Amino acid sequence: MLSRLLRCRPVIASLFTADDIEAFTATDAPACILANADLRSLESLVSGLREKGRFVFVNLDSIAGLASDAGGIDFLASIGVDGTVTTRGTIISRVQARQMVAVQKLFVTDRLNLPRATQAVASAQPGYVQIMPAPVLPYIRDEPIMTVSPVLAGGFISTPRDVIAALACGATGVSTSARALWTYKKEQQ
Repeated sequence: MLSRLLRCRPVIASLFTADDIEAFTATDAPACILANADLRSLESLVSGLREKGRFVFVNLDSIAGLASDAGGIDFLASIGVDGTVTTRGTIISRVQARQMVAVQKLFVTDRLNLPRATQAVASAQPGYVQIMPAPVLPYIRDEPIMTVSPVLAGGFISTPRDVIAALACGATGVSTSARALWTYKKEQQ
């Protein structure tokens, strides 16, 4: 389902505040990442977004009090989360076993860490790999990391030109907190 959404609507909204969530629900944007939320309100947030037909990711690494263990992953599945975002490759299989889409986040700081990162992503086999920051994509577009799993670009995506550039470098989609991009459609090119 997500891959079909991303073909026409390649932007995933990154939501950090209550204002972001309110702004997101006022759009027709199909997918979001809850990048920061209070654990006590997470279930109601996910439920509200799912009722509006949205595809909801939760960033496992940034929800205070949410453990990235079997119990935390089972909790996310039980409240209807569609997918998770995490830097922890060791939990990808558990996420996928619970029928959620797993996104492994990868921070690229230099070319020297790419072979090890590629091996880690290949071992974890996530549904997607989120490469951050997006401006590195032109420098790694021909590296094996770009073919291990479909790529989502994140970080420093603030204009339609940034979206187009990321897609041209091989990304399947992007994530951004830039509200003006949440309703971006590929035919806008």
